[in-house]
Amino acid sequence: MIALGLALALATTPPVPAAEIDRLGFIAGCWTLTRPNGAKIEEQWLAPAGGAMIGMSRSVREGKLREYEFMRILPAADGKLQFVALPSGQAEGAFPVKEIGDNTVTFENPQHDFPQRILYRLVDKDTLVARIEGSVDGKARSADFPYKRCAAGN
Repeated sequence: MIALGLALALATTPPVPAAEIDRLGFIAGCWTLTRPNGAKIEEQWLAPAGGAMIGMSRSVREGKLREYEFMRILPAADGKLQFVALPSGQAEGAFPVKEIGDNTVTFENPQHDFPQRILYRLVDKDTLVARIEGSVDGKARSADFPYKRCAAGN
């Protein structure tokens, strides 16, 4: 009787929710896109571990490194996740998480110059769209980065 009661209790206990950072595991991996101007952009993210994700990106055109960025997603002092970016030649910027959905995440910092929002959305297992949004001089701007998963060995 005790075993039956324990089995029923375990069957009706909701699963423990994954840590927020684990919900962002869809970003992990190697992603690439080639722009019409020939620029190749690569973004690489390590899977969630230790409560954080670490990423980096680079843009190469005409055989030259044009831009690079070091990124991390980790808890801020208040415990909420934030996206922290250190782009080449610029100051570090932090963007607190605004919303996490199924295979989507939005980070937002209205006080940042541009962008004010950073979004990631997994379209399918081999397509990740990153998007930056905001305004410059009162005019809305955005840019999409429709990445494809890197081929094995890259």
